[in-house]
Amino acid sequence: MNKLRMQLRILVMVVVSLVFGMSVWSCATEIVEESTTEYPKQGARSSNFVEGPHLVYDKDSVMILQSVELNGEMSLTSKQFDRAGLSEIVVNKSGYLPRTFNVKLKNQIKSEPSVYHVAETIFAVSDIEGNFNTLVNLLQQHGVINSNLEWSFGSGHFVFIGDIFDRGNHVTEMLWFLYGLEAQAAEHEGYVHILLGNHEAMNLRGDLRYIEPKYSAFSELAKQQYGIDHTILFSDRTELGRWLRSKNVIEKIGDKIFVHAGISPALVESGFSLEAINELSWKTLNTPKPEFTDTDKLIWGKSGPFWYRGYFDVDEERWGPVASQADVETALEQYGGSHIIVGHTHVEKPELRYEGKICAIDVVPPADHLVYSPPLQAYGVLIQDKDFFIADENGQLVKLLN
Repeated sequence: MNKLRMQLRILVMVVVSLVFGMSVWSCATEIVEESTTEYPKQGARSSNFVEGPHLVYDKDSVMILQSVELNGEMSLTSKQFDRAGLSEIVVNKSGYLPRTFNVKLKNQIKSEPSVYHVAETIFAVSDIEGNFNTLVNLLQQHGVINSNLEWSFGSGHFVFIGDIFDRGNHVTEMLWFLYGLEAQAAEHEGYVHILLGNHEAMNLRGDLRYIEPKYSAFSELAKQQYGIDHTILFSDRTELGRWLRSKNVIEKIGDKIFVHAGISPALVESGFSLEAINELSWKTLNTPKPEFTDTDKLIWGKSGPFWYRGYFDVDEERWGPVASQADVETALEQYGGSHIIVGHTHVEKPELRYEGKICAIDVVPPADHLVYSPPLQAYGVLIQDKDFFIADENGQLVKLLN
């Protein structure tokens, strides 16, 4: 009887499909795909209150400033230490899938080189934007770190092509995690490359348009109680601010060029070397816009390495002309590269463009504190010599073809 009923239901669906000229099955699928329900993940709300730690220096002393949840509200705590006596800090990542990890402080922070020797294996991500769990899962699934958040990639190189900041609730935790991962990688002859994106630059310049509400609340409390606002938290008076100011906007590893947004024809025509582009980019971080020179405007503007979108089909009135194949080839020739790997402009999955010369990897990441239906997928890219692979959040690799 049940089998007969099922057969009758299928027959009815087929008849309806024929009569109305549509597939009942496809309609059911479309309804599911169009659902965009969002709701907080378990424990996620606590991430609205827990922030830090921030290390703020005053001569030979350092204040550790952070917040905790107290009776459903954000409450600031601070401790003073002698700088020479502080060698390690504890970071508490709150919210969904909470974690606690220790970070050893650096004895010295140096500016990064712009050019590196060939690396046999490179794993790259971009635009994770404060979503700690997403980053950790990708790195674990592809053997970059282990379950204890420790480096396990040997002599491989890991590249974060900008936009750690904004839109997510765990920016500070991600910064400390990457800060600590650098030293671990170096112990194994590996390397961690952190490149500045437009969102890092905006925060360092004091442009806070995209920060999450919790960071505004933390900054307001810090300003009221200690005279420290968000800009100071990432200034050269702080450990994270000093560290971020040592980072480049563009680097070359072997013949692979990594840059947050891209290399425009205008930047090529300027004749600036990679080293010069990085030095000029650092200058814009501390220069008010009214004081910008023409060079500053190039570096910070829509043709600069922070904001360029010429490799994509975008509004040309707003972002300028789309690059030609010749433009890409000229940039590669000038800087001695075979490929340019970029983030900044969204794609569904990592992909190759411009006859395989441009690899675009900015995929909108799943948020740590929200659940999406259908779920968003996270991706990185694995590079081995001339081969590029889509690296998904389940540890699977798919070779990218031109």
